This record gives sequence, C-alpha cells and structure tokens, in this order.
Amino acid sequence: MSIKHIITPLAVALVAAGAVTTVATSAEAATPTSSSTPSSSASPAGKDASLATLQAHGEAATTKRIASLNAAITKVNADTTLSTGDKSTLLATLTGDVTAMDHLHDAIAADTTTTQARIDDGNIVTQYRVYRVALRQDGIVRTADRAIARALPHLQQVEQKLSGRLTKHTSKDSDAAKAALTDLQKQIASLQSDAQGLAGSALAVTPAQYDANHDVLHADQAKAKSVHADEQAAKKDVATIRAALKG
Repeated sequence: MSIKHIITPLAVALVAAGAVTTVATSAEAATPTSSSTPSSSASPAGKDASLATLQAHGEAATTKRIASLNAAITKVNADTTLSTGDKSTLLATLTGDVTAMDHLHDAIAADTTTTQARIDDGNIVTQYRVYRVALRQDGIVRTADRAIARALPHLQQVEQKLSGRLTKHTSKDSDAAKAALTDLQKQIASLQSDAQGLAGSALAVTPAQYDANHDVLHADQAKAKSVHADEQAAKKDVATIRAALKG
C-alpha cells in the first residue's frame, strides 16, 4: 500500500469531504520507480530467474492481487453495516492498492533487464502488503462494524423479549432456560466488548508496522474471530430459550 497510490482521485474526494482521517496510516511506500535497489526488493521468483520468468511471475502476482482487491471493493460497496468513515477509509486503501498493482503490472511488462524486473517484481510484496495488511483489515473492519450495527442491537432486543417472556411464564423458566439466558447475556456483553474499537485498531496498523512485527494484526484478528464466536453462541442460547418457551 503506497502513500502516493492511496491518494487517488477517489481518496482526494473523500478527504475533501472530511471522511478519510486514517488513510495515510495504511500506506507503506512511494510509487515504485527505477531508483529502487535490488537489495531492498528481492523477487520471490528467485535470484537466477530469467527476464521472462520474472515477467510471468509479476503478471500472475499483480493480476491475482487486483482480482482480490476488486472483489473486496465490491463487498465494501455493498456492505450497509459499515460506518461512513470506515467505508471511506477501506475504499481509499483498496483502490489505492489497485492503482499500485496496475502500475507494477505495466512496469514489469515493460522491463528490459532482469535487474529491474527483479526489483519491480519484489516490490509487489515488499512495497505493498495487499494480503498481509489491506485485505486482513477489510475483513476485521467489516466483521466489527456488522456486529455493532446489526448483530448487537438485534441480540439485545431479543434478550429483553425472551427475558420478559420467561418472567411472565414461570412454568417455562427451566434450569436449561435460565442457564441459556445467563449465557446469552454473557455473550452479548462479550460481543460488545470484542467489537468496540476493533475497526479503528485494525485500520491504524500500517504496512511498515507489519514489516517490523508480523504479529501486529493478530490480536485484532483474534478479536474478530471472537466476535463471530460470540454471535454464534448467542444464537444457540436464543434457540434454547425459545424451545423452552414452546415446551
């Protein structure tokens, strides 16, 4: 993810509207140029790879990333649970990386020496953390925002209704129902705790931070998994209580 490539026309428009405040934190490096040094950008294709091999690798690697980024952009645009700010930041980052991959795709195809092709090919990974940062941020942020905007309010409403029905129909308030209600309340509290602030934490991570510490997003990713687990456990509790009320 590149600072220069993130500041695309879309990102500029978003900044002008006051929507993007953390886009720059997702950036890693400037637009790749011929001034890059071979030592800083070793190609994954191998040190003895031919120009044709390097170009084929670059073609495949950039094309794969562009497809993944475009798929993520489609999902972000369709996601109605994302906050305005998070949506704007994600789109600016993802579209910026598409621009960067397009640039590298063309640069590698135009390279005439293995030295420059190796530099440009290496930059796909070392200068742009598409899979390691951008797309992981996308998944974490959409999970967190969906939980806060949809899952949490729904579960809180359901818990209140079921609790009231159990209080009203004491004959249905079995030990299993009581245990399920207690656990439901616990899962709702856990969901709220896990999701709160998660999107902002993930978006604050930069590719440079990832390079310094490959575990930098692990805690946020673990919380995103917990959010999903909390929601699933809460749904089971709801099913248990509803079954008791029908019995």
